[in-house]
Amino acid sequence: MQRVAPNVRRFDPVFFWVLMWIIAFVMLPSHFLKYGFFDSTPKEIWNSYGWSGLISAIADGRWAKVDWSAIWQALWSGSQDDWGLFRKETGIGIAWFWFVLPLGFLIRPLWTPDRSQHFRHGFDAQYALLCAFLVPFSAAITGSSIGISVIVLYVSLLMIASLALARLDWMGGDRFMIACVILIVSLVGMFIVFPTIEFFPPIFQFKDANGQPDPLGFIDFLMRPKIREIIGNSLILAIAVGIGATFFGLVCAIYTTRIAVRTAFIGRIFAILPIVTPPFVVGLGAVLIVGRAGYLTDWMVNVFGLTKINWVYGFKGIWICQVLAFAPMSYLILDGAIKSLHPSLEEASYTLRAGRWQTFFHVFLPLLRPALANSFLLVAIQSLADFSNPLILGGNYDVMSIQIYYYIAGAQLDYPAATSLGAVLLFFSLGLFYVQYAWIGQRSYVTVSGKSYRGDVQPLPRMLIVSIVLLLILWVIVNLGLYGSIIYGSFTKNWGVDHTLTFANYARLFWQGMDTGAWPSLLTTLLFAMISAPITALLGLLIAYIVVRQRFHGRKTLEFCTMLSFAVPGIIAGIAYLIAFNSVPFILTGTSAIVIISMIFRNIPVGIRAGITGLGQIDKSLDEASLSLRAGSFKTVVYVLLPLLRPAFLSAFVYSFVHAMTTFSAIVFLVTPNTTTATTFMLNRVEDGEYGPATAYGAMLIYVMMTTILIFDALVGEARVSRSKARQTA
Repeated sequence: MQRVAPNVRRFDPVFFWVLMWIIAFVMLPSHFLKYGFFDSTPKEIWNSYGWSGLISAIADGRWAKVDWSAIWQALWSGSQDDWGLFRKETGIGIAWFWFVLPLGFLIRPLWTPDRSQHFRHGFDAQYALLCAFLVPFSAAITGSSIGISVIVLYVSLLMIASLALARLDWMGGDRFMIACVILIVSLVGMFIVFPTIEFFPPIFQFKDANGQPDPLGFIDFLMRPKIREIIGNSLILAIAVGIGATFFGLVCAIYTTRIAVRTAFIGRIFAILPIVTPPFVVGLGAVLIVGRAGYLTDWMVNVFGLTKINWVYGFKGIWICQVLAFAPMSYLILDGAIKSLHPSLEEASYTLRAGRWQTFFHVFLPLLRPALANSFLLVAIQSLADFSNPLILGGNYDVMSIQIYYYIAGAQLDYPAATSLGAVLLFFSLGLFYVQYAWIGQRSYVTVSGKSYRGDVQPLPRMLIVSIVLLLILWVIVNLGLYGSIIYGSFTKNWGVDHTLTFANYARLFWQGMDTGAWPSLLTTLLFAMISAPITALLGLLIAYIVVRQRFHGRKTLEFCTMLSFAVPGIIAGIAYLIAFNSVPFILTGTSAIVIISMIFRNIPVGIRAGITGLGQIDKSLDEASLSLRAGSFKTVVYVLLPLLRPAFLSAFVYSFVHAMTTFSAIVFLVTPNTTTATTFMLNRVEDGEYGPATAYGAMLIYVMMTTILIFDALVGEARVSRSKARQTA
């Protein structure tokens, strides 16, 4: 065997990544293009390149006339105006600093000899981190924006840092895992932690009556009687909706798991249907049924001679619609929890001569305590953040989400007031998380042991069964009336005035060409959902794999930060993104990218939870076997875990797709006329009083999402059948 001579050097991958960002600096814009690469003028594109100023200065002859001593003296003062003078006179922009500073990796071999490999790799990792930090820091100081080429620079620095850490044997020297950890930490820090931090400074920007800064002005603002009333209204409504939705979710879950056999699918359909419903549709349906011009209202007036009243507006109407809208979330949680209960405990209760009611209240319900707490928590947070139903049915009953919306989208922009009220909303959301943890505590709710005996499901009290069946019938009737009125209303000429059946609403929206009506917003929403959903599912599964299978410092902190996006109400997340990405160095507001990013990181906790659940069912020995055969973590994830996690991926994909299609509160402040989504288009129709087109659009969205769910449910079903056949063959 021939041995390689000691003086032969192998190619260092660091040089490849250096070449990549040099090419990016030459070929791609270094600064933000407000109207995109295709809609910008040639002059705007030229100015976006980091080297264009220097070329212009040389071509104009300004470079030869530069008074370097005066410029260096001005720069020494360190003001932004002096930096502007330097850039104007020399044509050298801050982008040169971003891309020239990392070239230190090229001279590194000259003063880090091979015998000091540990120092050399440590230098690479720390220098890459320093360069990555100095880019946004220097951009903020000089008032410069960041462009596409900087993304390539960051990817290169990430790869160099991961290579250096692998050579230092961090995380076992696994380059793929190190790169994934660095990437995820960067993305979470950029799009979850950073916007959350940027949300708070405007709170301290109040001004007094004389126009002078008043950092503590938010206290006086929150103590106003009207604001205290709004806060109280929101909290009361959230608690009431949390209790109501959890109650009806429990009713549907008990019926489908413990009562029904052949009719269980009816409960599931009407329990899940509101999930695929756009946020305005439930409120619109209520208005169409029992509003001032509702057909039930007219019938009661004509038959019983009752006076038309607006009882559907206010607390009662909002409560009913939010319970209808959020009960499916409670159902999904409780349905899975009831299915996982061990019947032997109930059987043991009966053998000890406990009655059916005693068993139900002292065994069955206590075991559901964590699921009930989770249901109440999630529903209450959704109620606090929802403002689509209060916008339609609120009347004089003001809640925080609506008031925050008016502070941002109203006639007068008021960031301090919006963020102060938003901070209270965020405090309530995080407080609900703490209450849930304190209520559940550290008690054990384990019901499944390693013993083979499972027991039989015991019958429920007869009166309870009758009550649940009656409540479910009421639930089905209300939903049939709600969705029937939506479909019927979409075919009427003018709801409340002329109920003549017509296709005019659909024709106005979808039959006037692809460039008019609802098609632009529908296609834009479909595009955003199809881009964000797979990224959300894959990124969520990857984070779950790192959290469950890997061990490193900060793992719990990373998991907490990813779940923070779920605890933060959507309207708060939207304002945080608006504040964080509306100025240099990160200018994303008004672009499609910010809407897609918002969809991804709002839904990523679902992908993480789906991945954690799926990985919990996969023995770690499969990973170890793959790694022991030198497959590497990348091949293990792609060829071993992803095929086994296919149902989890599809579930996360479907949820993310549906939620992206119906999301509203998190993106209402981020969309523009060029990036209008389906929900914002519907909002405009509702605000204009065009209920016919709004209900027609809502019905079309329901058709689209139900079709998507059925397609992917078939794919998941095929995966289950394949695994079942494989087990039978084995």
